[in-house]
Amino acid sequence: MSERPPEKTELNGVNIRRAVPADAAILTVLGAATFVDTFGHLYDPKDLNAYLEEGHSREYYDALLTDDECAVWVAESENKTITGYCAAGPCSLPVDDMPLNSGELYRLYLDQSQQGTGLGRAFMYIVLAWLEANFEHLFVGVYAENARAQKLY
Repeated sequence: MSERPPEKTELNGVNIRRAVPADAAILTVLGAATFVDTFGHLYDPKDLNAYLEEGHSREYYDALLTDDECAVWVAESENKTITGYCAAGPCSLPVDDMPLNSGELYRLYLDQSQQGTGLGRAFMYIVLAWLEANFEHLFVGVYAENARAQKLY
């Protein structure tokens, strides 16, 4: 991958920086918690736990953070608490006739305390700049029940 946006951006006392492999443990917890907060009510508990064990496992985040074709940014407060993250890379959506060199916004997750603060929009500017610099075609997948994310995207 070629160009990168700035390594660090500040918004209202929250720093947005590129994630590092040491962030995997907290992303595992934050990713699962924010997914449950937003979508937990839509799933049978057994199905939800099965998804979390795979889609928000430590192995998932370890792989994501060490994949040279992917990029992850975290929002870190002044006390070093990570309250959100976004991730992007090669498109993995099940799209018929996927164009070559397609990128995807994988996730943009914010703790409820950070929703509505402008942090999601700041993440979007950063991730879109990176995707546009590295891919010809851009995709995002969003749950039908996630009206707030649909508005942001």
